[in-house]
Amino acid sequence: MAIDVSLADDALTVSFTGVDSMWAVSGGVALPLSEITGARVVAAADAKRRLRWKLAGSGVPRVVKAGRFTVNDETGVRELWCTYRDPQFLEITTTRDRPRRIVVQHPNRVALADEINARVAGK
Repeated sequence: MAIDVSLADDALTVSFTGVDSMWAVSGGVALPLSEITGARVVAAADAKRRLRWKLAGSGVPRVVKAGRFTVNDETGVRELWCTYRDPQFLEITTTRDRPRRIVVQHPNRVALADEINARVAGK
């Protein structure tokens, strides 16, 4: 797993490398902090329930869910995912429709959510 979430003074970058970039069919995304509304740790089962169609990426049941997905009851909204078997994921919410949410598996998800929320609050 090679997912890097980094915060600069005015931007958030989520990078996928190695096999993760292959699964997600993406190198990640960079967003200005002004487009981030917050971050939280979510239960994997709850986050997966809102997904509808995989547009690009990979999915192996109970193993990996990565790529771009449409969302139930949110026309035009997309989510960018790169997750495996963890019971909890880091969910970053944006003001964009594509991606509205970035959902990743990260070992420091709680600390990252706190840091992202602190940065967003200090805009």
